Amino acid sequence: MSQAHQEARRYKTIRKTCYTANIAYLFLHLYYMTLFLFAKLYVMAWVCAGIAVLYGLFFLLIHFKKYFPYALCCGNEFLLFIIFASVMVGFSTGFHFFLVAFCIVSFFTTYFSKQKQLKGSFVWVGLSMVIYFTLFFVSEFVDPIYPIEKWLEITLFTTHAVIVFGLITIFLTIFMRYAMSLEKKIMNESRTDELTKISNRYGLYDYFDQIADRSTKVLAFFDIDDFKAVNDTYGHVAGDIVLKKVAEIATKVLENGFVCRYGGEEFVVVLDESDGGPVIDRLETFRKAIEENVIDFEGSTLNPTVTIGAVKYRDKLTLMQWVELADQKMYSGKKSGKNKIVT
Repeated sequence: MSQAHQEARRYKTIRKTCYTANIAYLFLHLYYMTLFLFAKLYVMAWVCAGIAVLYGLFFLLIHFKKYFPYALCCGNEFLLFIIFASVMVGFSTGFHFFLVAFCIVSFFTTYFSKQKQLKGSFVWVGLSMVIYFTLFFVSEFVDPIYPIEKWLEITLFTTHAVIVFGLITIFLTIFMRYAMSLEKKIMNESRTDELTKISNRYGLYDYFDQIADRSTKVLAFFDIDDFKAVNDTYGHVAGDIVLKKVAEIATKVLENGFVCRYGGEEFVVVLDESDGGPVIDRLETFRKAIEENVIDFEGSTLNPTVTIGAVKYRDKLTLMQWVELADQKMYSGKKSGKNKIVT
């Protein structure tokens, strides 16, 4: 995925998140307005109505992609509203719960932002703590301006507890899924050879551990004959082209097997005797395919060959022992003329 495409996806996610958050804040203040009207707290109801209008205008900020000003306006408004509502109707209504949720949201937002600077998150946490404890101590010594009925106090407290626990759960779930997805991506990339795009030796380790029945498996170890001469004569660009072509042919011809670049010009293929015909025939088809392939490079013709050593799995062999046995077979083939299969 290109950098531009990733950036487009990121902004699309930010835009969608802003719209969702704005709608949620709008309906929450309309909900507060309704409750305060029922409780005949008209000043509170009018304040919530005015804030609802404000959130209606915030849609313009999102529409014109002013995401940072939107987040700033939205965060500061809600912070001021929490202070205002706690003073007006009391600490026991649970408006202060949002301060805890906002701390998590601030770190979450920082993680997914472009700059990823933690300073702003720490400032927000510090400010939230100061406001939280200030509201708490003020409530201990000063009665709320509007004493409210028990039904409204319980309704507000329950609403805020549910919303905040829900927000924490949602944000942590999103973060966990993103983290697991990122971990999986890193794991896949760490087990893929960057040049040839096939598995590397770490992918081979994982594959070996996952084989339930190894009794029918054959490991073939091969490398490109005289590969150093290719690099010395034509340069590493030519060598890379040869490596990619060999990997491409191996993947295509030995499609039922596991193919990996073990290191340098060395490759490993694991084939199953019960899948795709005799292993020696498949390896011979592959060897001939390499031999018959001609690579044109800057007016020169490259015609690589491979020497293959193949060993069937024997009981209690470790992967390293299995690879070493196949490597010895291949080395024997190198000494006796190259471009052949030794079993």
